[in-house]
Parts: sequence; C-alpha cells; structure tokens
Amino acid sequence: MLVSLNLSPRRSKVSKKNSISIIKTSWLEHSVQISSIRDAVFIQEQAVPKNIEMDGKDSECIHFLMSYDDNPIGTARIKMSGKIERVSILKPNRNKGLGSKLMSFIIDAAKENRFERIYLHSQMESIGFYKNLGFIEEGDVFQEAGIDHVLMELKNE
Repeated sequence: MLVSLNLSPRRSKVSKKNSISIIKTSWLEHSVQISSIRDAVFIQEQAVPKNIEMDGKDSECIHFLMSYDDNPIGTARIKMSGKIERVSILKPNRNKGLGSKLMSFIIDAAKENRFERIYLHSQMESIGFYKNLGFIEEGDVFQEAGIDHVLMELKNE
C-alpha cells in the first residue's frame, strides 16, 4: 500500500521533489530505516532505554514508513491487537501536518484489517494531537518507560 502526496506549490505529478510517501511494510524489509528514526526520537531525544524501545516485538507488527524525497522521516507500528505504537517523526519534520498524514494512513489500514479496536498509549503532550484524529482518553495517567502516558481509543464511527 503506497500513498504519495506532492507538497510542492505547483502540485506537479511529474516532479518527485518535495514528495511525501507512506508505505505499509514489515520489520524485515525496513528495519534499518525504522530503527534509525526510533533511535533518534525515543532513545536520543526522550532518553528511553534501548532495551525498552527495541522490545523484540517488531516482527509481530505491521510497520509504516514515511519518506520525504525518498529520505525516511517517520514511522509507526501496529500490533495485531490494534494497538498503535512507536509513532515518531524526526524533529526537523514536525509541526508540518506530517504526523496527521501518517496517523490517517495507519487508521485507514487498521480499519481495512478490521481490528476490533484501535488504541494507543499517548504521551501527555500528544493528547490534543490524537484527539484531533478522533481518539478519546480512557483511564488514568500511567508511566511507560519513565514517561507519563494515557490510554486513548479511536471512537467508533
């Protein structure tokens, strides 16, 4: 599954400059690119211990990889339970609407797979972001990898 969005002002279909692509992939196929993004975001920026971030469950998940001009800039995974995890966009690419594009792609893929529920553990500063995508808070704040989180579930449509 591939979606390409051209962000150049002319919206040229021929030019590949300034283009965003998102693919549904596997750990086996893109582990190097996925690991690099997650290392930068979670291990380097947020000081999540490597043994927690690289939990050995990647081969059991569906992965998503976002690229800008063929350079990997974002990733996420979804477990077979419908839990979205490891949503990450490299710092220079944040606040440009790319996280919403990535999440919309993941939500569509999750709906196609007919997961019984679609949910995630949101860091506190990301609650508003996920609410804008249709997620609602469920339960109390808890710690995960030393960071406050809250369970959020996608509202039924």
